[in-house]
Amino acid sequence: MVNKDFLKKVLSGEKILIPMAQVKMIDVPNFDELSVSNLWPHLKRDVAFMKHFPDELPVGRLPSRCYFFNIMNTGMGDYLTKLIKHAND
Repeated sequence: MVNKDFLKKVLSGEKILIPMAQVKMIDVPNFDELSVSNLWPHLKRDVAFMKHFPDELPVGRLPSRCYFFNIMNTGMGDYLTKLIKHAND
């Protein structure tokens, strides 16, 4: 996820890295409703969320599930909790 282009943007203030001690780790159940491919199209329009991801990914690639949901849980914990509860119901 981190490459030289992303690090350049971090140093210029366009992107953000979160210290590991501040990341709220989570293990999200493997439901279709909670897949990265299902949520990515909606969340990639969120400017604050996208500060933690590269502007472009290789064709056909998505962020890793672990990274995606840990960043989502750190910044949008209440929303993710509601999504998981809805998927469980």
